[in-house]
Amino acid sequence: MDSSISSQNRWLAVIGGIVAILFGILAFAMPGTMLASLVLFFGAFVIIDAIILLAGGIMAGGEAANLRWVLIAGAVVTLIIGVLALWNPVGFVIALVVLIGIWTLVSGLVQVFVGIAARGAPYWWVMLISGILGIIVGLYIITQPVAGSVVLIWALGIYAVVYGVGRIMQGFTPSFASAAGSAQL
Repeated sequence: MDSSISSQNRWLAVIGGIVAILFGILAFAMPGTMLASLVLFFGAFVIIDAIILLAGGIMAGGEAANLRWVLIAGAVVTLIIGVLALWNPVGFVIALVVLIGIWTLVSGLVQVFVGIAARGAPYWWVMLISGILGIIVGLYIITQPVAGSVVLIWALGIYAVVYGVGRIMQGFTPSFASAAGSAQL
């Protein structure tokens, strides 16, 4: 892509950055509404994806015919997930948050064991502290899934604001636009 085209369209990066920042602000101002919206969009997306997978499985022919039942099974599981997300959004979010909490807890335990096993290595204590924090965060999320879901939305909001600022900087800085244009070649 020609860098002059990127320079002419830098305003698109600025608009994208503003939208991301607004998303981040909404995530902080209305985390419950944001979470509900995300679950509803996710549920609708997954149901549409399940229909597409099912059609692909039914119409599979040739070499893909061997995968017919895999595609159909994937479509059924995907459809169930989408229906559950739309049928009981709160339960769906709590289950998802608890799974994230379990993952965080297990990751923290692994980091603690690795930190202890690597006691002779430089900075082994960083792994140990990170693991302890992971255990604490994981236990908190598991025992307080509603609060944990708000924290996850806030983390998404922080990311969106930082991303938005980066996009705006990209739009106002010609060297960013040129580098982005040459990176898309």
